[in-house]
Amino acid sequence: MPVALVWPTEICYLKSPLYPPSLSPHWKKPEKNIYTSCGGKQSTALLGLGICKPKHTSRLDLETPARTQPFSTERERKKFSKRKKTEKKMFAAENGLKDDPRLQAISDAIRVIPHFPKPGIMFQDITTLLLKPKAFKDTVDIFVDRYRDMGISVVAGIEARGFIFGPPIALALGAKFVPLRKPRKLPGKVISEAYVLEYGTDCLEMHVDAVQPGERAVIIDDLVATGGTLSAATRLLERMEAEVVECACVIGLPEVKGQHRLNGKPLYILVEPRPVEADCC
Repeated sequence: MPVALVWPTEICYLKSPLYPPSLSPHWKKPEKNIYTSCGGKQSTALLGLGICKPKHTSRLDLETPARTQPFSTERERKKFSKRKKTEKKMFAAENGLKDDPRLQAISDAIRVIPHFPKPGIMFQDITTLLLKPKAFKDTVDIFVDRYRDMGISVVAGIEARGFIFGPPIALALGAKFVPLRKPRKLPGKVISEAYVLEYGTDCLEMHVDAVQPGERAVIIDDLVATGGTLSAATRLLERMEAEVVECACVIGLPEVKGQHRLNGKPLYILVEPRPVEADCC
């Protein structure tokens, strides 16, 4: 069995059969046979030769658990090597839509319900957004414009409000819509993933025949807080060997930026939460 050494943001193996020296044209026998994966791109170059250098180690990198078990398959090794060490949280205004009036209109259309469903929760109610056809259409259009040229074949929507935004996005992209549902709601054979919400626990299920290996997917929901729901959705799709390109939400909480666990997937958000009105509670 290979012996694992922890190197900042890198995984190093001693005499691992998945890193044979014959694969590297630059290989020379060093004092120690140490092979590494460099910067997310697989390489059989040696640390001993100075070909791979550790990247800057951020706080998020230090919080990411190191892989200490050998890979069982080549597919698993490649998937791990491509995984980002930190999650990218991208607000639309910071990603090409600065000063776009549609974003302000979308934000203005969202209502805040204090202390729902539990005390202390400031619920972001998107049903008022649905009452304004232009704002609703703008919400869908922004997502469609973003994913139009990404080869998306699957739009996965998280129950329940992901079912509102997901289908029109899927239709516009010419992709299929896959519902990710709560337990015991789907009639066929399913796979399940449990997760923790900001105010409780829950589980997501998906039909095992809903996606095919290699399909490119985007996951849609209305709001991200802790990232637990999106992370569970990502795991469901990846267990069926689909490629999750991105997670997307209408609303995102800026105060938890950098604390999401989205399995290395980028996160695209339209607006920040509406503040609570001073006289509402």
